Amino acid sequence: MSPVGPVPIEEVEPRWRAWLVERNRRGTRLVLWIGITMYPLFGVLDWLVAPAAWLKVLWGTRAFVTVLTLAMFRLLPTRWFERFPNSLSASYLIVGSCGISLMTVLLEGLASPYYAGLSLIIVATGLLFVWPPQVVLTTHAIIVLSFLLPNLMLRPETAGVGAVSNLVFLTATAIVISIGQILAYRTQREQIVNQLVIVQTTANLGRAHQDLQRLDAFKSRFFANVTHELKTPLALILSPLELMIDGELGELSEPQRATLRSIYLSGARLLRLIGDLLDLSRLEESRLRLRVKPQDLVRWLSALVAQVSPLTERKRIELRFEANVEVSEVWCDLDRLERVFVNLISNAAKHTPEGGSITISLSEDGEQARVSVEDTGAGFPQELSERLFERFFQVDSETAQNRYTQGGTGIGLALARELVELHGGTITASSAPGAGATFTVTLRKGRSHLPPEVVERRARAETVPNERRAQHSPTDWTAQFAARDEFRLLDVFDATERRVVERDPDEGARGRTVLVVEDTPEVTRLVHTVLRQHFRVFTAPNGVRGLELALKHMPDVVVTDLMMPEMDGFELTRRLRHDPRTKHVPVLMLSARGELTDRLEGMDSGVTEHMSKPFNTRELLATVQKLAQASDAAAERVLIQQMDSLETITGGLAHEINNPLNYVRNAFTRVRIDVTEAFKMAVPKADGDAERARITALEGRTLRMFETAQAGLSRIGDTVALMRRYSREGFARVARSHDVFAGARDVATLVSSSIGRPVELVLELEGEGWVDCVAEELHQAISNLVQNAIEAVADESGRVVVRGELLADEVLLTVSDNGPGISADDRARIFTPFFTRKAPGKGTGLGLTIVWRVVHALGGSVTVESELGRGASFCLRMPRAPKGAA
Repeated sequence: MSPVGPVPIEEVEPRWRAWLVERNRRGTRLVLWIGITMYPLFGVLDWLVAPAAWLKVLWGTRAFVTVLTLAMFRLLPTRWFERFPNSLSASYLIVGSCGISLMTVLLEGLASPYYAGLSLIIVATGLLFVWPPQVVLTTHAIIVLSFLLPNLMLRPETAGVGAVSNLVFLTATAIVISIGQILAYRTQREQIVNQLVIVQTTANLGRAHQDLQRLDAFKSRFFANVTHELKTPLALILSPLELMIDGELGELSEPQRATLRSIYLSGARLLRLIGDLLDLSRLEESRLRLRVKPQDLVRWLSALVAQVSPLTERKRIELRFEANVEVSEVWCDLDRLERVFVNLISNAAKHTPEGGSITISLSEDGEQARVSVEDTGAGFPQELSERLFERFFQVDSETAQNRYTQGGTGIGLALARELVELHGGTITASSAPGAGATFTVTLRKGRSHLPPEVVERRARAETVPNERRAQHSPTDWTAQFAARDEFRLLDVFDATERRVVERDPDEGARGRTVLVVEDTPEVTRLVHTVLRQHFRVFTAPNGVRGLELALKHMPDVVVTDLMMPEMDGFELTRRLRHDPRTKHVPVLMLSARGELTDRLEGMDSGVTEHMSKPFNTRELLATVQKLAQASDAAAERVLIQQMDSLETITGGLAHEINNPLNYVRNAFTRVRIDVTEAFKMAVPKADGDAERARITALEGRTLRMFETAQAGLSRIGDTVALMRRYSREGFARVARSHDVFAGARDVATLVSSSIGRPVELVLELEGEGWVDCVAEELHQAISNLVQNAIEAVADESGRVVVRGELLADEVLLTVSDNGPGISADDRARIFTPFFTRKAPGKGTGLGLTIVWRVVHALGGSVTVESELGRGASFCLRMPRAPKGAA
């Protein structure tokens, strides 16, 4: 049998054999004790039931088995038994069984009640021995045959009904016990193998645990060394930046100053992150020390709230401080506690909507001071209240409405808890979705609870936040910078920052639009700076707002971050793909997580391209331009497909309409002749002048109706002729000299007839406008303009004018309507692929894109003039060709 698990066979077999030897030795010893006790005692039963002539034989057999039992006792501890444990134990039982079978021969044969002793031996083997299957089957078969064969040979006359019953029960017992023993053998082997697996796994886990401890210690030292060394070059970056922003190194334009300010703030965030990592590494190695002093929490929190309030007011969030005591003295390290409460306030400000409030309350309960930070934000599920404090934990977007760690490093709350616990206190979180969140910090008063090993031995003068900056050496720029309010309150500044980018005054002149969905303002500003010269840029701070803007502005490209609050980039992409209006929009995913699993999930959700942060700005611009060009290519494919299908459609429709049209024409002519003849016959037969006048009036009205019907039939015939001409000529996509005015006349008539709305169509197409073009493509462009105009105007009062004009070297074709007009925002994007204001399923958003591409391919231009409520006018300017030129 092959072993289970990762244990090699050479390790299993010795362990399994040793276990079998020991198990069967114990079983054999127990059987020997039973045999030496009960086998002689059954001699009494022989004396009672057996004939006297057979007693010597029976007692001799029992004496032999008893002697054999004593010999087996001597054999048990020897190496002979270790070499042949199965054979020796099975042989002993077979000998005992043969003795019982001999008794059955002497006493009633096959019908002897002594067969029950054989059943007891079989049951004993199943309970006491673990044998291989071949030993089990051989032993039990010999026991049964030892009963059957001697009795058949020596006592055949006993083979009656009782004999059959004994034999059946004995055989059934042997079969059942054999099956049980075989299963037990396999089960015991599997248990031994599993025990070996457990032992080996435990040893491996122990070694792995030791390796992890060494790696963790190495990682902590590495982080501490690297982050410490990062401070020096970071100071050399931030210090000159500060001089440049202040104008100390020359005048800067406002865009330059804004860009440098963004770099400066990013460097400050990096410095903050370095400080957090240093603290975490010190906490892991128990090297972080507290510089404790008695501090008045009421005074300190009041000052902190006064400093933070101007920042929260930018988001129209009311920040309040309440205390039920005038003084609350606690031994603590204010620098560390400030990091805790700034983190809690920034989290509250980040997740509290405009117009909400944050309340910081302080109360005392005996020897404890309790500070709560309560907000009116969206909250989080209560079952996540403990996991929020785990390192690097980020609440999944599908399980929480509000992510208190999403979009950051995931160490803020974890560091806060460890700093509070280092003070001997506790921090807890409570919330319910939609009911805000409350974080409570409980600190013990006095200092007896502070372990000596966490307290800094060096004394330090007591300072409050505003006084601390004076304690650092002027030459230590990093320490000076860390004491500034702009650095200390940086998290709150980020959480309440609302202005991300400013709209460009000339953005309407850019035809293409990019939507940037990013929750980090600095990244949004960077992407805006890269794209603003080439695209009209809209920005959104999260996926929910991004989806709203995408449906409103129908961008050419969406650039989105992956990890964002409320709705992440994957979910945003999925919703864009599910909406018919935006399913074609290419999506570029920006993410600091570049793992293969993230890329695969992005592909599943519909992401077009993926870029890892930090990204190259030139690569970003090139990628966005490539995705925008892909939209143009899609429009080109749609145009070609329309051209391919129009020939087949027009030919088929012309054929299907022409045949019944001929039937109607013939029938109409016959009916008109017959009705005219009937009126002529009725006039002479009229009874009086009044009846004659009535018949004459009916004749006139009927003839006018015939003329109207004849005009309709002629119009249908003209349309069919135009469709047949298109089908017959086909679409060769070869540029040739073409009369645009004649084509526009046919196309406008055909489109108006096919739509069938009661709209006035005016054609002012005098003369001939020759242009070198692919006629079918230009007809498609004109068809799109006329169709849009007819669909835009109202029934009955609607008016569409198609006007042609010849200039010296240009042909002008204008399509105007008296519809509702087009807004300025829509005019800036009206030729963008897939942009449409029609309801879903009513248009592809490619009609005007096709117009623009066709006309520009001819070296012409398309302009649109419109005002809301005053209609719209599209003017095509195309180079004029000589009349009839090839």
